[in-house]
Amino acid sequence: MTAVDEIRTARAALSWLFEPGEPTVVAAVRQYGPVEALDRLTATTPSEGLLRVEVRHLPGNARELAARGVHEGLASCRVVIPEDIEWPTGLAALTGEHGLDPVCLWARGSADLPVQGTSVTIIGARAVTTYGQYVAEDLAVGVVGHDRLVVSTGDVGVGAAALRAACAAGGSPVAVLSCGLQHLYPAANVRLLQRVADTGLLLSAWPPDAHPARHRSRSGRALLAALTGGTVIVEAGVRSTAIDVVRHAVRFGRPGMVVPGPVTSAMSAGCHMLLRDDSRMRVVCTVEDVLAELSHRPDDTDGTGDTGESDASRGEPDANGKPCAAR
Repeated sequence: MTAVDEIRTARAALSWLFEPGEPTVVAAVRQYGPVEALDRLTATTPSEGLLRVEVRHLPGNARELAARGVHEGLASCRVVIPEDIEWPTGLAALTGEHGLDPVCLWARGSADLPVQGTSVTIIGARAVTTYGQYVAEDLAVGVVGHDRLVVSTGDVGVGAAALRAACAAGGSPVAVLSCGLQHLYPAANVRLLQRVADTGLLLSAWPPDAHPARHRSRSGRALLAALTGGTVIVEAGVRSTAIDVVRHAVRFGRPGMVVPGPVTSAMSAGCHMLLRDDSRMRVVCTVEDVLAELSHRPDDTDGTGDTGESDASRGEPDANGKPCAAR
């Protein structure tokens, strides 16, 4: 087993045992590297509060349970780690964020992971109107037509419309799920998500057996914003969770783009609220508007010190699994 293989195995085991961004785990990985961190965290039985809810009541040794769970997960998924060249550099924005900083990502599909300079998140309301569906589909087709990558959630509504249109246009979209890739959610979109897995990529910060949960959805929204070069919100009521994604994007130094809608539509009230309350939000109506905003960064980085390109100069980790980049 190479040093990278050992690190990948350790990170996958940590992901299987603990929630992404668990402060104790993040601190241990940063101080000791993932291999030694796993040794230390499993030297004694981890406290129940630290473990993922799916793991807390399983009988047996935590290390052995993790090894078995990872082995089963790898039958259908692959694990991407910060030491890989394909690790999305935009995720540096999540470093130190409580509950958000993943030790690895689980992927299903053959497409590449998003690169900031060539990807955009398209999100919006679940209860999408005819107008919102048309705009989401039109933007997704345009993004694919300009050789860019569409990223969205697996939810019904705007997310499903964007993914479906990207697939139909011959793209390789990425669906970011807030649950394990063995539990495709929601059930109404299972066929669509399977199609995305065939033509693009399913991506999650949680191991394959993780069930959908509200706290995971909150973390998943930040992941959506960090992965790409910018976020477009097509339609949203004032209480829509999609608003969180575009706000995260702006906080991470990425363009936050808002599609306006009819002033008579409650489903666009959240979009109008964003434009009214935050001067950093930009109005977009066409794919050309989106591409123009993606090319205009606040500075020549993404707000995290990264250029948006894959980092091929991470170097080889040492035999103890010390990370080459601080994570």
